[in-house]
Amino acid sequence: MGLNQDMRRFLSEAGREDLAQNAVGAVAFTDDGSTLYVHVLPHPEWKRVAQGRAFVLAWGDYERMPTLALRKALVREAGISLRDSVEAIIRWLDRR
Repeated sequence: MGLNQDMRRFLSEAGREDLAQNAVGAVAFTDDGSTLYVHVLPHPEWKRVAQGRAFVLAWGDYERMPTLALRKALVREAGISLRDSVEAIIRWLDRR
C-alpha cells in the first residue's frame, strides 16, 4: 500500500471516514531546492485548512540523502510518522 491509501485507511480506522473521503488531498513530496519533504495536503475544496498549508511527516536535506536507499528510508519514516500522527492530523484537518 502507498502513503495515500495508508492515510485514508488510518483515518477510517479512527472513525473519520468523512475526513478520509473529503478532507485529504494527497500525501505528497515537495522540495525547496535543498530539502525534500513528505507531507499531507488538504483536498483543494476542503476549506478548514488554508490552501498551501501542509502537515509535514518527514524531511531530509538532499546532501544527506545522496542515494536512493536513503530517500526510500525517508518514505518509510514518513509512513511511521503518518501512523503515529493520525490524531494530530485529524485535529489539523478538522479545525473549525
